Amino acid sequence: MRVTPFYEDNLYVFYPLPHVKQMRYLDLDLYHYYIGRADQSVNESVMIGRIDQQLRVNRAMVDFYQAAAVTDPALARYMRGYLGIITGISSILLLRAHTQAALQKKQALWRYIQAQAPTLYTQLRHGLIGRAVNLPGRVGRATTVRAYRIVQRVYQFN
Repeated sequence: MRVTPFYEDNLYVFYPLPHVKQMRYLDLDLYHYYIGRADQSVNESVMIGRIDQQLRVNRAMVDFYQAAAVTDPALARYMRGYLGIITGISSILLLRAHTQAALQKKQALWRYIQAQAPTLYTQLRHGLIGRAVNLPGRVGRATTVRAYRIVQRVYQFN
């Protein structure tokens, strides 16, 4: 698989998970990620501009999850949750782009998940994030974006 130069850290976290037997949390600062530069890859406007790379990573994660056939229920739940967050981010960014092309890409992402991994699609689509980013119609999309902006202010990201 050809990895994209942006957002590949999601793959580096996700791919090893089925092989991990035990994890431990260390309350140590091993990595400092400074946020605030306008050209930073996690800046919302930059992410919207590079949305095709985010979508490629999102689809690669779906494909990997489906192929991995994880049997441990706790691990599968964790991986689905992680994938739900990534898919939610992709969806929100596409809604924030406010274009018909972006809306079509969002719909295409969800159709892709449904076609490649029907059970995963059902689980993601009917979860909290899946429901929130797929509220129907213009009013639903506007509600989702407003809720996202509130969460953005509360948690102070981007």
